[in-house]
This record gives sequence, C-alpha cells and structure tokens, in this order.
Amino acid sequence: MAAQSSSQTPEQTTSRYDDLLQVATQLFSELGYERTTVRIIADRLGIQSGSLYSHISGKEELLKRIVLLVGTDFLTRVEAARAANSGPAETLRAMCRAHMNVLHDHQESVTVYFNEWHKLDEAARSEIVGLREQYERHFLEVVEEGIERRTFTSPHPADVVLVLLSSLNWTYKWYRKAGSRGPQEIADALLDVVLTGLLTKRPPARGRTTDHSARK
Repeated sequence: MAAQSSSQTPEQTTSRYDDLLQVATQLFSELGYERTTVRIIADRLGIQSGSLYSHISGKEELLKRIVLLVGTDFLTRVEAARAANSGPAETLRAMCRAHMNVLHDHQESVTVYFNEWHKLDEAARSEIVGLREQYERHFLEVVEEGIERRTFTSPHPADVVLVLLSSLNWTYKWYRKAGSRGPQEIADALLDVVLTGLLTKRPPARGRTTDHSARK
C-alpha cells in the first residue's frame, strides 16, 4: 500500500482503506473483477480516482486482500471447530457449520473469493492454494481418523472430502440470508447426505416405513 498522506492520522488512513475494501468487495461481487475499474470504485466512494493511489497500488491489491482475508477466515474457523470437538462425526459437523458461517457472515467476500481468486498473479495464487490445501487437509484428517476409529467406512477418504467440500463450496451460488434455512441447517443437511454413505452404523432412513403391509 502506498505511504499514507502526512495530513491523515493512522486511524483515518485505516478507515479509508477499510472503506475501499468494502466498496471493492461489493463491486467485485456485483460486476466482477475485470469489469470493475478504479474509476468505478472511486465514484462509489465519491472521490477522485487519482486519490485512490495514495492508498493502494491498484485494484489487484484489493482483490488479493479480500481473497486472503476470506481464505484465512475459512481456515481459522475450521481449525477452531476441530480443536473444540473430539469425535470424528461431531467434529466434521462443526467444521461444516464453520464453513457455512463464513459464507453467512461474508457472502459478498466469499463470492469474490471463489469467482475471482484465479485472476491474481502467480505468487498470490500460490498463497491461496497453500491456504486451501491446509483447509482440505483438516477435513481429510478428520475423515481418516473416523475410518481408523471405525466410525466411518470408506476406501477413498479423499473422494469423500472432495464431495463434501464441493457441496459446501457451491452454496455461495444459491445461499440467501433471507431463505427458509439458516447456515447451520444447510451444513447439517449437506453433511447428512455424505454421512449416510460414511457411517458404519447407519440410522434408518427418515420418513420411511418398513411396514410393507401398509402399502396398497
């Protein structure tokens, strides 16, 4: 970030940068990164476009910051969920809920994260891939632990994680805060689909009857 103006206090500079991030997040989510120009960002803020360069080197700096914040938030919350739980099934559920809570709290930022991260330069993309690999490793280790404990059964734990995370990651396309189901309910529903195939002791299917005499 460019050096702060001598006429601004550190607090004012930080506040302006936070405003920039918020507006850039909204515009990148609405219009896409490529269609959002520095001038559009400045117009939304009500300032001259040249003034932005006293705070940022360019719009890619904003994109990198947004994506890194989201990737770090996903990882931090999942690590906390894993640390706070013991059994594999309970831990996996808490981790899925943590994922959905990030989306609920920062839907515009998450949209930018998934849609635009690949438009960063190679060094920034490598940093994001590193965060994602750490994130995925937590899920894989919990599934593998469940298999070792014989809570889960699957010959392909990596495929289980791929299916689960693909389901969770896609929710940003359709999840709405005003919808009939909250983030934890959606997390539970998606995990339950996967657990049906994972659990060694499977509960009876909900809403089905085993009384064949009831059929006509």
